[in-house]
Amino acid sequence: MPSNKEYSGGSVTYEFGLDPVGEKVPVTGGGSVVLFSAQFSGGGSGTLDRLAILRYGADGRIVNLLPYVGVTNQNDRAIWQISTVSNFPILVTADFDWAEGETHFSEHRYVVKAYKFDPEKDRYLEALSYKTSKKYPGLDDVDRINVLNAERTQILRRLGAPSN
Repeated sequence: MPSNKEYSGGSVTYEFGLDPVGEKVPVTGGGSVVLFSAQFSGGGSGTLDRLAILRYGADGRIVNLLPYVGVTNQNDRAIWQISTVSNFPILVTADFDWAEGETHFSEHRYVVKAYKFDPEKDRYLEALSYKTSKKYPGLDDVDRINVLNAERTQILRRLGAPSN
């Protein structure tokens, strides 16, 4: 995964080389893309994963269809197939919002984002972003962050999809 300075405002260069993972994801109507992630760690309690959705371009080169998407180790992410919204898979993330008075791994509100493929631009764009009204347990209390299942109805409504 390419280096990145944008996440930190340019003060730190993030090198994403740890724990690379790729997952083939089908596209409705045929074909597939690959959800790819790689991790950066500065050696502390937090890590940062950079996500990419990859496919082969017309020239045979691998192309990342996502804008810069980085999530911490306190995130929940999923690929949802919602054919009423898009033939391409939709990437949904929830990452903690560290408010004053909270500890790193305590309960937090989460920023939920969804990325949807735009056929006219031939790339993914951010389709929604909101902060949860409810706080969800952090890694002090759970082994895995679980926000998206609880927020699914709200996310689907905001995407304009049926909630079933």
